[in-house]
Amino acid sequence: MRRTMSVLLDPTARYGALESFVYDRCIAPAVIDMADRVEARLLATLPHKASVLEVGCGGGQLATRLAGRRPDLSITGLDLSAAQVARATERARHVAERVRFVEGSALSLPFDDGTFDAVLSVASIKHWPDPARGLAECVRVLRPGGALAVIEADRGCTLRDARDFVARWRIPAFMRPAALVGFRTFVAGNAFDLDDVRGLGAALGPGTWSVERIAGTPGLVLSGVRG
Repeated sequence: MRRTMSVLLDPTARYGALESFVYDRCIAPAVIDMADRVEARLLATLPHKASVLEVGCGGGQLATRLAGRRPDLSITGLDLSAAQVARATERARHVAERVRFVEGSALSLPFDDGTFDAVLSVASIKHWPDPARGLAECVRVLRPGGALAVIEADRGCTLRDARDFVARWRIPAFMRPAALVGFRTFVAGNAFDLDDVRGLGAALGPGTWSVERIAGTPGLVLSGVRG
């Protein structure tokens, strides 16, 4: 419990096996659903045989789903947690020829400049000790014209959107009121509002960047195309 609470109180703490398991089984499916519209929009822009990097891939649910939706894609997932990388690798065994996972930090991506056609990150940036540096790394590894989409909880989300989101967690109904308080306090509360992300986007350099709330969800997205 102390370990779990340390992650709640310090979003930059490294996830261990317990946190990885709880997130993977209980929360990640709702997070992936929240990202669905942004993901669909991103997929529609990608060229044939595009290479995609997911930063903060967790247990590989999103990367595996992307591989199923676009069999031509080459996908790399990166996560700071060794437990999540192992879980993701196991989950994606059936698409291992197109999907791989590596352990690493968003603040120092282990890839050359201009490696990827798209970089995607979902519910990860609040865990980065230096979000501006992590975003700069995401842009660095994008090819010119490459697409960026970074999704995170919205500190200014409505109670209704937060409640609907928590209702999709895979937990018993009696736990949802406490989970809602925890989400609003420790997750959204430690995330960003629109002005925060607009400030981060303004520092990204050449490109077309926009920030918007994801309607009907407690999330927002920074997206755009590298110049």
